[in-house]
Amino acid sequence: MQEKLLKRFSAFMIASTAATALLLGGCEGDRGPRGAQGPAGTGVFTNLSSSTADQQANITFDQQNSTVNSVTIQSPPVVTFTLKTASGQPVEGIGRRNASGQLTNLAFSIAKLIPASNGTPSHWVNYIVTTAPTNGSAPTATRPTRDREGTLVYLGNGQYRYTFARDIKLIQSQVNAMTFSGNNRRNDLGDLTYEPNLTHRLVIEYGGNIANTSPQLIYKNAINIVYDFIPATGARVTSSTTGAAERNIVLTKYCNECHGNPGDPNDLNQQGWGLGITTPHAGRVDTRYCAICHTSQRAYGRAISNPTNGAFTGTTYVTAEAGVTDPSTGEAQVLGEFVTLIHKLHMGSNLTETGYNYAGINFNEIAYPESVALCRKCHRGETAQQLAVTPQGDNWRTMPSRKACGSCHDNIHFATGTNTTGPAHPVYTNDASCNACHTPTAITESHAQALVSPLNPAAPAGLTNFEYQLSSATVDATSNNLTIKFRILGNGTPVTLAPPAPGLTTSLAGFTGSPSFLLAYARPQLETGGAVPADYNNLGKVAAQPDAISITTLLNTNNAAIGNITGPDSSGTYTATINSASAFPVGAQMRAVAMQSYFTQTGFDASIAGRHTRAVIVPVTGDAVRRTVVDPDKCKNCHEFFEAHGGQRVYQTQVCVTCHNPNLTTSGRTISDAKLAGFAFTPIQLGILTTWDPAFNKATPGYALTFPEFSNNFKDLIHGIHAGATRTNPIRDVRNGPGTGITLIEGSEITFPNMLGNCDACHITQQSYTPDVIEALRPRVLPSTQVVADGTPPTTAGIIAARATVPNANDLVVAPVTAACVACHDTPLAKAHMNANGAQLGAALAGPSYTNMGVARSTLPSATEQCTLCHGQGRVADVIPMHGQNRPVLVPTSLSTGSSAARMVKLLLNW
Repeated sequence: MQEKLLKRFSAFMIASTAATALLLGGCEGDRGPRGAQGPAGTGVFTNLSSSTADQQANITFDQQNSTVNSVTIQSPPVVTFTLKTASGQPVEGIGRRNASGQLTNLAFSIAKLIPASNGTPSHWVNYIVTTAPTNGSAPTATRPTRDREGTLVYLGNGQYRYTFARDIKLIQSQVNAMTFSGNNRRNDLGDLTYEPNLTHRLVIEYGGNIANTSPQLIYKNAINIVYDFIPATGARVTSSTTGAAERNIVLTKYCNECHGNPGDPNDLNQQGWGLGITTPHAGRVDTRYCAICHTSQRAYGRAISNPTNGAFTGTTYVTAEAGVTDPSTGEAQVLGEFVTLIHKLHMGSNLTETGYNYAGINFNEIAYPESVALCRKCHRGETAQQLAVTPQGDNWRTMPSRKACGSCHDNIHFATGTNTTGPAHPVYTNDASCNACHTPTAITESHAQALVSPLNPAAPAGLTNFEYQLSSATVDATSNNLTIKFRILGNGTPVTLAPPAPGLTTSLAGFTGSPSFLLAYARPQLETGGAVPADYNNLGKVAAQPDAISITTLLNTNNAAIGNITGPDSSGTYTATINSASAFPVGAQMRAVAMQSYFTQTGFDASIAGRHTRAVIVPVTGDAVRRTVVDPDKCKNCHEFFEAHGGQRVYQTQVCVTCHNPNLTTSGRTISDAKLAGFAFTPIQLGILTTWDPAFNKATPGYALTFPEFSNNFKDLIHGIHAGATRTNPIRDVRNGPGTGITLIEGSEITFPNMLGNCDACHITQQSYTPDVIEALRPRVLPSTQVVADGTPPTTAGIIAARATVPNANDLVVAPVTAACVACHDTPLAKAHMNANGAQLGAALAGPSYTNMGVARSTLPSATEQCTLCHGQGRVADVIPMHGQNRPVLVPTSLSTGSSAARMVKLLLNW
């Protein structure tokens, strides 16, 4: 049915554009901005028991004003609380139960905080570690769970009273009366004594799966109400409470930077969304909740796994060296405990021991997208604003422990002092002496990275931190000479470059190498007629790449024909002049100069000596400026300062597009027979290549000609990489690297930690990724080159020649809107839809999407794509609400869930 609808819809679009316009009616007009949310009316309630599944999925709760009103623990805990929507409406009807009598979407948990002692940090012990009592049987022990079997009473106006099914005062005695054997170890459950003078944490959860929906719907905006208090006094515990223990180390907002949308970066009380949507447990959306269920008690019922020569086999819920039988007393790692679980997950492929398998998650196969040494990514407690929300956010450097540190540094076995990758460590059986060596200063320095960034404010001692500044770039209208005003700061002070001299090879004392200038531009090409392209194309350059001219080259007076450098002036600014023959071609437009690459500091280890520095770019004065689509600060949410090409290009995506432009494709087919045959592929690379082709043989003449080729245009490449394994045909990329290097990318190994439809994760605005943007740029916007070709059977020499003359009439290209979409949406159905509506995908229509896509450049009409008719802003399948369909909060409100348009939209989304 879905395919039939799509075929009818596509045929209809092609056959009658005018009729489509009539059908869509008001699509042509400007709807104007959406109005602000009005106040809740008097007596208006949201009753979830009578709401549709879509209404439940899209309800948004008020995170600030949904509150715990009181907690009393005289026998089973009794909690009163208020639940409101974001628009201030009281919520009714939350008491739905399953056949076992458990609340389906409402749950409660409660834990006590054991204070720090003898160097060991504080930790949570959850009381809910038994089954609920019933009249017919005694409770049994479990790992931490939720109380959902109690009594719920609606008090009116969104207020409820819940009485726990379990009496937490009796849990200790109930557990002590049980019989334990095998992996059911009593000590794993901890000291369950009710201690009313300790800090307790109550969490109320509302969310999770919505009953009787297929495919399964969830509450996209689940809520966790977290309440820390002291039962003996009833006092609430906050960062300003005097004399009460707290444990708030990680802010959910920081997780959501990579796993969703963190909201306003300046408002630390706005946690955003992500956890529970892009991570397991749909109703658990707050790290404070995670911490009281993922305790060391998760060792209960789990076997202890011992490594053999540093490798585990089977499942690994609890790990320890041979001889440890009690995780509560011996040195063991409980992989389900929050600190251990999160550290090991993110340490991933950097872990020393191998074979980790926690509930089917293979830790060693996870690639973390930034340095795992950036502890501040999750732990921030150095400013008053940070300390107000995470008072213990600085624990990573002020309170080292065997558990926290050992969860990443699994090469160290503290009980024996064994270090499997280096010198022995002192033997420690407790945490009392950790900070004797590992002081806050020492820990900070040992985790410092070479590239200074917001999460890494200082490089290792002695290293120089550079900053590049480009003041201007001008081209003389008469001579065509290019003049660049630039300054380089070293640790905040303008540097003094070496004076120009013949044969000069070192431009700065104490350093080798130097930054360079990239010269990017646009000139008309086949598709644009006489119009200047809206993208850089560097027409006339090999593989459409901009020229790079280093500072060292310009300081070497033997290169006077290329240009020179003079200065500095009183501000430390230098003037670089690049003569016409080496500058932009005459007639080039949308010209820009980027400053990139780096100095290498002498006398330091090679791993940190390269002083990678943020790239910068400036347009030539008076020229048009290339549009900005991606916000590099958003890349920073996952990558901190993204370093590409060995640190040559850092952070600035507007520099990326100077090279990754529509005429660039992958280079694997240019690899010579000799280079391929002599290359020493790693076992992982061989695994990739033999997966692609079981008959792979690097000695086969001409084998490189069979490698995939596809666009390396920025949007195609980044969409394809981040879509990763979710694509029908994940990207396959082979690159002919400099010298003897060969690089492979296997898309099926890539997992995006965010929602793939969360385009806001990268784009500057929602409007920046709509097809309307491309439509407005026609005919200046370029198609994406997928394969370079000269019209003859491919040979290595022919492909090299075609790359030198790109764009060529016989190159395979894909129209610009389609290129952006098909890089993620590459199912046969999606490709058929695109092809029927103006895209021309060539062999990729029925074949894989990672190679040989598109049609000859000379045969691609300039404006056949009809995407905006339905996918433009305000249209029936506007890409903004479509990509927001499954995201929290960002849900279209203009479509009725009962309308035929909405039903069609939902079908189209199931690509």
